[in-house]
Amino acid sequence: MSQEIQSSDRRRHTRYRVNEGAYAALSPDSAKMGQIIDISRGGLCFRYIVQVDQADDTSETHVFVGDEGIYLEKMPNRVIEDVPVEDGPFPGSIMMGPRTMRVVRQRRVCFGDLSGNQAAQLEYFIMNRTVGRL
Repeated sequence: MSQEIQSSDRRRHTRYRVNEGAYAALSPDSAKMGQIIDISRGGLCFRYIVQVDQADDTSETHVFVGDEGIYLEKMPNRVIEDVPVEDGPFPGSIMMGPRTMRVVRQRRVCFGDLSGNQAAQLEYFIMNRTVGRL
């Protein structure tokens, strides 16, 4: 069985492409903030830029999603994947002056147990800010 088929078999929730302008961050003060690529009832994927020598803030445990008045606060999550982006619309690394290098990374998170309110807000976001299934 191919890896592609195995991946889709593991997914319990349909993924949706997200309209441009929707962003996620791991906390209000996190440097890890970027555009959401896709979202489902089970988690999301976003791309962000990190400075190469920046410390990893693994202690943060909530995802914030904000877009045009939709704000999903403190979504419990765990990191599934965090990898450098090698292809797609973003370059893998960006030179920001003679010594500073920033890398585009992609992070996938799986939502933990959501409260009823969080689940309702997530459903509203999916119904109003996505552009179709993946």
